[in-house]
Amino acid sequence: MLDSADRGGTDAEHVWDVVVVGTGMGGATAGYELAKAGRKVLFLEKGPFAHRALAAAPEGLCQAELHPIAGSPAESADPVPARSRYGWWPHRAFVRSRTESFDFHLPVGCGSGGSTAFYAAGLERFSPADFMPRANFPDIADSTLPERWPISYEELQPFYDRAEALFRVRGTQDPLFSGGPSTVLDPPPLGAADADLMDSLRSSGLNPYRVHAGFEAIPGCNGCPTGHCPNACKSDAAWICLVPALLQHGARIMAECEVTRLDADGLRVRGVHCRRGQESMFIRAKVVILAAGALTTPALLLKSTSPQWPAGLANQSGLVGRNLMFHAGDFIALRSSVRNQPVGPRKTLALNDFYFADGKKLGTFQMLGVSLNADEVMQYLRDSSEANQAWWALFTRPAPVWWRKLMSPPMRLVLTIFRHLSKFEGAPIWASILEDLPYNHNRVYPDPDNPEQVIIEYQFSDELRQRIETFRAKLISALGREAVLVLSARYKIDYPHACGTCRIGDDPRDSVLDRNNRAHGISNLYVVDASFFPSSAGTNPSLTIAANALRVAQVINAHFELNVADSDCADVAQ
Repeated sequence: MLDSADRGGTDAEHVWDVVVVGTGMGGATAGYELAKAGRKVLFLEKGPFAHRALAAAPEGLCQAELHPIAGSPAESADPVPARSRYGWWPHRAFVRSRTESFDFHLPVGCGSGGSTAFYAAGLERFSPADFMPRANFPDIADSTLPERWPISYEELQPFYDRAEALFRVRGTQDPLFSGGPSTVLDPPPLGAADADLMDSLRSSGLNPYRVHAGFEAIPGCNGCPTGHCPNACKSDAAWICLVPALLQHGARIMAECEVTRLDADGLRVRGVHCRRGQESMFIRAKVVILAAGALTTPALLLKSTSPQWPAGLANQSGLVGRNLMFHAGDFIALRSSVRNQPVGPRKTLALNDFYFADGKKLGTFQMLGVSLNADEVMQYLRDSSEANQAWWALFTRPAPVWWRKLMSPPMRLVLTIFRHLSKFEGAPIWASILEDLPYNHNRVYPDPDNPEQVIIEYQFSDELRQRIETFRAKLISALGREAVLVLSARYKIDYPHACGTCRIGDDPRDSVLDRNNRAHGISNLYVVDASFFPSSAGTNPSLTIAANALRVAQVINAHFELNVADSDCADVAQ
């Protein structure tokens, strides 16, 4: 059964084997693996079950049936309900930096599949060197980068293999990847424009490859790089894990159910308090898995205070919510002699020639899945007017939306783009993704005046700005200035790539979770979203989240198989 509301609320009366908070990449994957193993799993999802209309539908369902959740709420007169209905996070976040303060709508998913419902399904492995992060940045003394992750690439490699198979990852081998062959499926043939661009990149001495993306290669599929997939061919966490867990393995879901706090004694979590509509519930579980995202998971822990945990649950180190990282970089159009094709996969190419370059750790470069033309740029600006209020920070909030759009820096960027349309019209837009480093002062915590909002304190470091400029310079040097158009009005921050706020580590004094993602000092609480990252690496985080979720699910399942979960989920995997 898809939604436990149909059972009259009786799911709240069970003692569940596993309660999973959040249905994004980490939560859906871990919950699916445990349900498949026979555990009684309940998913709690703050947003709507957006995949309901298609989950049990016959093949060939028309795209129009998904239309109510496929668009953008940016132009709505009442954006909070609209964002909830469309599967976007409904609440604003308040951001403080060294130079400005502003509030904006978090550009992350809130509904079945989480942010994966909207991603372009880029599913890349971290490099083996990413698991030894301090060696990559020996001169950055003020960062809290650890010497190493408590798990190695070799330990995660078999789970990378499984995650690639599970999420139907397609692509070709990156010739510069040092972690051995990936187990990806063959991609569909390149269109003429992308084939021409690949040849051009190779002739410039670079090493492009077919980006690793999760999708089913069906005729006419463009990969749905910017929104919900109506045909279940994009590998989002709901289609791949959540829906099969519900339909095939007996799991249940309470959608539009907000977890407000966790209830715990000094050693274990007893259950979770949640609210659904006007009804408040307490749901008991033998194991609780938090996967609400790296901005919401720490906020939930910090709100879960008690006499045993006065500073917040699992926060004996004082690090819950700290070491917040994103990714950063640019949007860049690459000129091609062939106009980009309008059909077929849009996110097709990537290169890692600048992942490590001249002794510097930079990041990856890959197609965004969007072409440079007036319609797509204007739609992007319309969406961003609500999703990122920082773009409009030069103007007062009472200014009308049309005036901010007309006079803002992004609009001046559009006018600049129009002057270049003769050379770049239809060119594919690429994104550079550069590693962000952890700093103790970058953090997220619940807004004391509004429990539904979070406050983000984040300083864009000078060293990150310098690495972005180095990346730009190297790309222009390799391809020529006439072939590269930097689109970013200022450095972009990848808010959906938030990570690091509940880092794993061997020492409880400088980490929140142990090597198996279990909270230090709490026998049955696990975190499987990107909160656990001790460093952000320099590429898409989703495959690493999925692979690690499979690893952690295996650990949790071992507890049940040894019949220790009812009394004490001590870490038998050590």
